[in-house]
Amino acid sequence: MKHLFISGILLLTLAPPTSTTYQLGTKTCTTKFTEKKNAVATLLSLHDNENTAIAAYESLATNIRFSLLELQQENQRLFIYQENGKDYIFDPNRIFSDEGIKKTLKPYDANTASKIKDFAAAIFKAFVLKNPNKYLISIHNNTDEGPLSIRDYIKPNKYQNEAKGVFVPPNMDEDDFFLVTEQEDFDYLKMHKQNVVLQSDKPTDDGSLSVYCEKNNIPYINIEAQNEHTKIQKEMMKIIYTLLKTK
Repeated sequence: MKHLFISGILLLTLAPPTSTTYQLGTKTCTTKFTEKKNAVATLLSLHDNENTAIAAYESLATNIRFSLLELQQENQRLFIYQENGKDYIFDPNRIFSDEGIKKTLKPYDANTASKIKDFAAAIFKAFVLKNPNKYLISIHNNTDEGPLSIRDYIKPNKYQNEAKGVFVPPNMDEDDFFLVTEQEDFDYLKMHKQNVVLQSDKPTDDGSLSVYCEKNNIPYINIEAQNEHTKIQKEMMKIIYTLLKTK
């Protein structure tokens, strides 16, 4: 890591990002790793078009020390595995179980599903090797029109059975919320008057990382914010940084 002195002030510059390329048939996917020295944890961005989360990360003060691993494929939410001129489309946050791959891969093909499963394992391994914390922390964005907000976890809405706890304080946008798997994290965020969902102990297997973490006893946090809510998501990241530092 380089050190620069400007007007007597010591500035720490980030190490240059490193990239790794993965083959998806004749297509490729890249992981971009931005490392901060003495990071408390590494954040994971799985959807390449969720750029507000990246902007929020890049605007963090240097004393908020998170590293970042991004999956990238043509700035798209859905990724493509291509073979013999045929495109197989999948959501990169729905590939962490066989059931999830079966649901997300279009068109479904057993051989391609096996390759996607290997890709998911490689991505997870790469993340673990770069993450200094037991927590897996994802960053995501949604839109004002949907398809996801904290209200979806409250009866009679579609994810009402996916949560065992929901806290919605007044005067917060319902699109900006945390999803956690640990009761103590839910309690901490509730105490700090944040929108927060405590995931069910037995969530529906959709192949997502939150479900994978629940099944494998890995503490998980999703920092979810609406597109263009950069300042809000930045503040949400700072809250999680403080939470982790208290541990």
